[in-house]
Amino acid sequence: MSVLVPVPQSKTNIGNFKHTITMLMGMWLIIGLFIDGFAHNHGAVETFFTPWHAILYSGYLACAVWIFYLTYQNKSKANHATWVQAIPTGYELGVAGVIIFFLGGLGDMYWHTVFGIEKNIEALLSPTHLILLTGALMILTSPYRAISHAEDKVSPSFRQLLPALTSIALTFAVMAFFLMYAWSFRQNLWMAREEDAVARAVVDFLITTMLLVLPVMLVIRRWKLPFGTATYFFVFQAVLMAILDGFSQYGSIVILLISGIAADLMFRSIKQREASDWRYKVVFFLIPVLIWGLYFADLSIYHTLDWAPELWGGTMFICGLCSLGLSILTAPIVHRKS
Repeated sequence: MSVLVPVPQSKTNIGNFKHTITMLMGMWLIIGLFIDGFAHNHGAVETFFTPWHAILYSGYLACAVWIFYLTYQNKSKANHATWVQAIPTGYELGVAGVIIFFLGGLGDMYWHTVFGIEKNIEALLSPTHLILLTGALMILTSPYRAISHAEDKVSPSFRQLLPALTSIALTFAVMAFFLMYAWSFRQNLWMAREEDAVARAVVDFLITTMLLVLPVMLVIRRWKLPFGTATYFFVFQAVLMAILDGFSQYGSIVILLISGIAADLMFRSIKQREASDWRYKVVFFLIPVLIWGLYFADLSIYHTLDWAPELWGGTMFICGLCSLGLSILTAPIVHRKS
């Protein structure tokens, strides 16, 4: 007599609504991170047990519970043999991230108790904080991986891609947070006069440019770019980074809002063309030139800009050229039939 053994069903992709909830939990976590960054920058952190740590870690707990719930649903409904098989598609690294973040949190509490509270760049490069960064990146990228696997439309709408776009935006926002000392909008550029200070400022411009243009390149490599994507990415990063200084650098939000709208209009005019088309590369060259052109114009009107035209003009163009180079390297390869 043969015995029929139930075969576990293959994983089913979860819907956009559930990905949206994942991202809401992720935003809770990251807003807590930026509020904690504001507290660190203003000397308000003296112990591990603070209100801003409560926001940060409660956001993590919400992410962990939600990902466990999604896995539990799959296991109970799809008859998966093991918990690992029940993890939703794209969320495998997210589960690992939950574990890593938990270990990093325990380590962070011990580190602060034994060694005290770090300040400035030491706080960003603390071993336990880098472990927390690792876990957060793995959690936040889960919806992008899942939707990238499931969304087979070449030109989905902004609404359809919103959870994936938010996943990308949060990921780059976290990277910008840990590179806050290189975020050009936070620097007093008009005070950079010595050669070393000017050189450091130019490097900061390049790093900030990469943080802004790479998310857009990532989407174009996979889908036709929905209108509003560049504006969403630019303003998303600008608002979160402005939290670190209590929105005293609100001008960056205006500059990136204008630049994002201009970029979206340019992309819309060429949307029907292949992503490998040369026009996309021209747009990626123009975006940094526009951003930093507005930035230098703001400095010259409202502050003091002692840089020679070779410096501020050259900075704009080298950022544009680096963006151009990245757009060439990241453009999808078109295989033509011989």
